Amino acid sequence: MIKQLKMKILILGSSGFLGKIIYNKLKNNYKTIHTGLNKRKCSLTDLSNIKKILLQNKPDLIINCVALTNIDTCEKLPKESYNINVNIPKNIFNIKKKYKLFFKFIQFSTDQFYDSKFDFENKESSTIKINNIYTRHKLLAEKICIKNKSLIFRTNFFGKQKTSFSHWVYTRFKNKTKKKFYLFSDVCFSPLRATKIANIIKYIIFNKFYFKYGVYNLGSKQGMSKSNFAILFAKKLNIFNKNKFDIVNSSKIFKTKRSKHMRMNVNKFEKTFKLKLNSLKNEINLGVKEYD
Repeated sequence: MIKQLKMKILILGSSGFLGKIIYNKLKNNYKTIHTGLNKRKCSLTDLSNIKKILLQNKPDLIINCVALTNIDTCEKLPKESYNINVNIPKNIFNIKKKYKLFFKFIQFSTDQFYDSKFDFENKESSTIKINNIYTRHKLLAEKICIKNKSLIFRTNFFGKQKTSFSHWVYTRFKNKTKKKFYLFSDVCFSPLRATKIANIIKYIIFNKFYFKYGVYNLGSKQGMSKSNFAILFAKKLNIFNKNKFDIVNSSKIFKTKRSKHMRMNVNKFEKTFKLKLNSLKNEINLGVKEYD
């Protein structure tokens, strides 16, 4: 354990939902460096800030949780999307090369690459679909990380946080307004709880699996539509009301094109990391306890 305490882990995006949970999970076992918890200490799109953080701390491992994930915002502000989603990892590896730094890198990517004509569990080798600026930039980031032999997780997550889909569902069912909200039966996914991902990252670090590299799907098994997720989640919390919502086609609501069939096959992850993942139903059951 003493040896582990000496390991320096830099978490980028520690003020965000996933980054903060990962930081709290690791901080007692490793020398964990954050870039702000309640709010960002500095802008990571500024090259000088990244350079200062890397050279002052010289981490052994960097976990990149930074991303601009709002698809409509990325479409409206493509330069900002590029600066956050692409330039940050690009600058990190340029600094690593220039100053001969030694660290491993974990990149969180997206399940939005998957959008087959039919709903099935996509493998890492499945056809990638670029539907918008966000997916285009996340793919560019993946290519940079692959070139630098990083560990890349395509994922989706939920939990008790205002930006999470599960929390959106919770607040909509709890809201006393009579105005209905919409659920989508044509969008399928296989997310994990953010707390589960944090536990997995801790497991990977403890077992030194961070020396591996490549692209891996990190999600739940037996995913479902977002409407089924919302209904099951609400029923488990005893807040379900069938008069609160309408089920519609997502294309009628969103202006920017989005992926629909994002369920993931996680066999490669399970085999490589020797870890079994839960079904989405089990993840929902465990996620509900966070609200209890």
